[in-house]
Amino acid sequence: MAIPDAIYTGILTYMQGGVVVIDLQGTVRAFNPAAERMLGLPARSTLRQPFAAYFFENPANDTFAQAVLDAIYDPNTQHTRDLAFHRDDGVSWLNVITSFLWSPADADGPSRKIGVVALFVDITERKKAEENLQRVNDQLEQRVRARTSDLAAINRELQHEIDERTIAQRRLAYLAEHDALTGLPNRRLLEQRLTRALVSLPHFAVAYLDLDNFKIVNDAYGHDVGDWLLSAVAGRIEECLGPEDLPARLGGDEFAIFLSDASAAEATVRQVVERLSQPYQRADGTTLDIGVSAGIALHPEGGRTVRALIQSADAAMYRSKRSSRR
Repeated sequence: MAIPDAIYTGILTYMQGGVVVIDLQGTVRAFNPAAERMLGLPARSTLRQPFAAYFFENPANDTFAQAVLDAIYDPNTQHTRDLAFHRDDGVSWLNVITSFLWSPADADGPSRKIGVVALFVDITERKKAEENLQRVNDQLEQRVRARTSDLAAINRELQHEIDERTIAQRRLAYLAEHDALTGLPNRRLLEQRLTRALVSLPHFAVAYLDLDNFKIVNDAYGHDVGDWLLSAVAGRIEECLGPEDLPARLGGDEFAIFLSDASAAEATVRQVVERLSQPYQRADGTTLDIGVSAGIALHPEGGRTVRALIQSADAAMYRSKRSSRR
């Protein structure tokens, strides 16, 4: 027996891992030098002493003591965990494996429980490295979140700028083809519509309108009232037209209308003139009266180009204006 005991003692003495063996009475039966270093407890004072006297004394080490108890309560399972162990000089981290000890079966009888063994290695440096790595990861994650937030803010600003530019571009495109005051199509859009009609329609008409006495109203009441009157005129023109017709403000107090149905052109223009000649009532009680002169050019009789049609309608309007002054 001497040789096996020597081997057993040598293994415990020189192994790097800590070993604590406890018998069924809770007495420490083995406590190697590595355990002394890791737990900060001298073997001479712990051997053959109650386990509870050392490991239940400090409540901070309850988890270490519980690991031993787990092996007692569940002897058929090996328990492994990482635990913090509190010593007088600080805290160390141990990887602890606890298991029940069984005697070998022999001629005297079957294997039986004889105690609990706790094997542990110091993983304090590994834990510090993990904590440092976690701290670095947390810092990196914070920087990533901050950068992501910055990028999100930049993207929002960029999207806002894009939206503003899009709105501005749409506004510019709208103003390129519409009158800013009345919202009616301008000469450019009217000429585009007439150009398409020359290709697609055999017959259509163009009406040219000029407001009579508008200058008198503008001079007497001011430009704000004049602008209001022009907007009101535009609204009344639109009231009289069909979905395929197109009104336009050419400038000043002159308007034009593309009429898709040439056969109904005279009736439509007569309705427009009657509607525009009705009094205009402002919210302040002011009543405005104006007249309207109108001329019509039919395609193809009045011209076969956009310019010729507009000139023909303009000329017809001036003839109407001169005849009304006689």
